[in-house]
Amino acid sequence: MTERPAMTPRPPHNDLCDDALDWQVVLHSGNAGADDHERYQRWCASSPAHARAAREAEALWGDLGQTQAARTLHTKPLSRSRRRWPRALAASIMMATIACTGWQQAPMWFSDYHTAMNQRQTFTLADGTRVTLNGNSALSVSFSDTRREVVLQAGEALFDTASDPRPFVVDAGGEPVEGRHALFSVRRQASGAEVVLTRGEAQLGERQLSLTPDAEARTAWQRGKLIFNGKPLGQVLAELERYRHGRIFISDARLAGLEVSGVFDLDQPDALLRTLEQRYGLTVTYLPLLAVVR
Repeated sequence: MTERPAMTPRPPHNDLCDDALDWQVVLHSGNAGADDHERYQRWCASSPAHARAAREAEALWGDLGQTQAARTLHTKPLSRSRRRWPRALAASIMMATIACTGWQQAPMWFSDYHTAMNQRQTFTLADGTRVTLNGNSALSVSFSDTRREVVLQAGEALFDTASDPRPFVVDAGGEPVEGRHALFSVRRQASGAEVVLTRGEAQLGERQLSLTPDAEARTAWQRGKLIFNGKPLGQVLAELERYRHGRIFISDARLAGLEVSGVFDLDQPDALLRTLEQRYGLTVTYLPLLAVVR
């Protein structure tokens, strides 16, 4: 018998570290004025905790973008092709994108809970487990007297499991993920579930998982952030696709390995593309449901 989760409002986020990172995003956006810098200084001076968070955020920001690939690009700009894409090819890509997008929405129709593009939702299950769904995600819940099971039909979810003698199992289309007094996220992928364990114990199939070293960065989406530190451009764009409509293509395969670092605002995904253009000398061409990076 399926138990419906009780919806609860998402608690306000008051973490000073996240506030400090927000300030770094603003100050390095290219649009910050003197008033912004003055307000930041007042924020830093408001308490020792604010000052400490600011120092940590500034140090993190200073480390980002200092990869060898980034330095090379700054000294030697990438060549840019001026040729336009043939109209027939662009039209074919857009039609394939539309068909793919429609197919990807199918799990939403059969789920108990789902989110739209770039929407995050937090709710509490009947056993007290808190679940946060990432954008374009779908979840079904099926609890019994002996087992707590949820099916992640699409996307990604963060689980903070409640104490309960029944196993808590996540079905993401491959080997089951079981968490015990744990805080962990599961992303459904064609190759199987990707699990990030922040606290407690979890196992994937028969394999016991260890705590994920960069768990805070990899689950920063729940706080409205995307954090990359030396990630290949191909992976960054694949991640970004999950938060905006349409597809992103790299016209030059050699760019896929370009190392990218930064802290970005998840609620402004196109701002990330603009930052990549400015910081790494790229060009982005926008078409309906398609962005081409070269």
